[in-house]
Amino acid sequence: MSHEKKGSRYWDDRFSKQAYAYGEAPNDFLVWAAPQVKKGKVISLSEGEGRNAVYLAQLGFEVTAVDFSSVGLAKAQALSEKHQVKIECVLADLNDLQLEPNTWDVVVSVFSQPESPIRQRLNAQLASSLKMGGALIHESKVSEDEDASGKYPGIALLQREIAPLHVSFAHQGSRILAEGSYHVGSHTTAQILAFRV
Repeated sequence: MSHEKKGSRYWDDRFSKQAYAYGEAPNDFLVWAAPQVKKGKVISLSEGEGRNAVYLAQLGFEVTAVDFSSVGLAKAQALSEKHQVKIECVLADLNDLQLEPNTWDVVVSVFSQPESPIRQRLNAQLASSLKMGGALIHESKVSEDEDASGKYPGIALLQREIAPLHVSFAHQGSRILAEGSYHVGSHTTAQILAFRV
């Protein structure tokens, strides 16, 4: 069985419960960052059950939600219908995803934490895939090991990977998460708001 199939089966199982695994409310860093970016076409990576995509659609963004769990995306579509907004759901593994040049006004990566080679490839495409003035909104968990270059790197490494984007806000530290059943309690995260200038 491929890594992709094992991974998607894990997430299909997590998303198969009636409740939303990470809640229906958007990530609070996204809520803080969204008013600071220009409205337009946004792609949300590893969107899961749609909480962030639906929020952005409510703000007037044209949203594409990408995930490799069909179960998660079905719930995302249901959440968009509940809130009477439209999102486009794309079933894709980040390992195969290409960020097309000069396409996006915003790239959202909220707790999308692929293996290091996949993350590095996507981060290297960010600057060209964003339109001029476009933005990256990023939050991810950070490993206890500051030098981790695996799935949970620190903010210094992330900032190097997204160059030449201009970083307008970057913070790494412990914060309390209250997102559904799985993001609860104190976690160290890296938060970045960056622009193509």
